[in-house]
Amino acid sequence: MTRLLLLLTLILSTQPAFAQSAPQTASTDPGRTPLSYSIEISISRNLLTLFAQNPGAEPVAVAEYPVGTVVRGLKTFPLGQGKVTAISLNPWWYPTEYSRQVFRGHGIELPKAVPPGDPLNYMGAFKISLSHKTWKGAIYRIHGNNDPRRVGRRVTGGCFVMGNSEGLELAAKIKVGTLVNIVP
Repeated sequence: MTRLLLLLTLILSTQPAFAQSAPQTASTDPGRTPLSYSIEISISRNLLTLFAQNPGAEPVAVAEYPVGTVVRGLKTFPLGQGKVTAISLNPWWYPTEYSRQVFRGHGIELPKAVPPGDPLNYMGAFKISLSHKTWKGAIYRIHGNNDPRRVGRRVTGGCFVMGNSEGLELAAKIKVGTLVNIVP
């Protein structure tokens, strides 16, 4: 068993109970090019699937994570092919003026920058920026959150929220440029 296969097995076997792991069948032969990853996010299923792929081979699902997705009825949200443009751990949150207005309507005055660890920091422990664009601009992310009840539900304005520990696992496996396909 190669070191990479051993590492993948260890990572996949230590996932929390609610992160589903598929059997690992992609080759990790050290003589071959290393695995690359891609992501598919299903809005209707509230599910992020991580795929591993060897060059010239079909992708193999290696993990599934529940995610919070866009609320029903919202007309603008990201769909289709894109990629990861940045990965940040313990990120600051810079809420848009619209976000600040929504919070203000609930009696919460958000600062223009919310530091890491602050209970109002909606990015949680990580932020994976995406290239997906709509008329609202390129503001879509996969990010952590401070309320586990949001995971697996239709609760966002277009971003995808994960549990902080699962998102940190995902962020450690992927890199900038990882392909992300968002499906309805």
